Amino acid sequence: MKKLFYLIFFIVLLGACKENPKGEDTTESMSNLQPAVGESSIKRDLQNLTPLAGEELQAAFPKQLYDLKLDKAPFVNNQTIVGHFGGRKITLTISDAAGENYRSATYFLDTLNDNDFVDTNETKYIKKVRNGFPTFARYDVGSHTELDFLYKNRFQVKLMSEMEPDALWKAFDINELNQL
Repeated sequence: MKKLFYLIFFIVLLGACKENPKGEDTTESMSNLQPAVGESSIKRDLQNLTPLAGEELQAAFPKQLYDLKLDKAPFVNNQTIVGHFGGRKITLTISDAAGENYRSATYFLDTLNDNDFVDTNETKYIKKVRNGFPTFARYDVGSHTELDFLYKNRFQVKLMSEMEPDALWKAFDINELNQL
């Protein structure tokens, strides 16, 4: 009977312990961000939309980000457009998640709501609402940043640069996407 008591006590103790490895940084920026609209409704809405044509994506693609000009004509592949600004200081990728490409938007939402990312000394994962947009940044300390967000619940936007995440967001003018 005593062994049974200790076994139950041990199991309850294990269940009550919070799994938080020593040294793990649990910050508010890594909290579970909930998108304004449910993933299933976004998926349903996107599947019913017609994707923009390559010419429409090119016409809506920004020609300048603040003082950084577009290096050359952006590259279009299916529903994705990629361009470099300021001598490749910033790379901007926009994917239209309409139609069959809806998975890029739902993948982003899955990533945004995943709490299994663990910061290391070399890599930081930052979830933060910037200008009303939930964003997810992967920052390789001292190297580069990849910052993702969903624009108008349709366009998956990725910014890449050698800047820190906050500096990259400041260098990017969200108003440049208004034509999408």
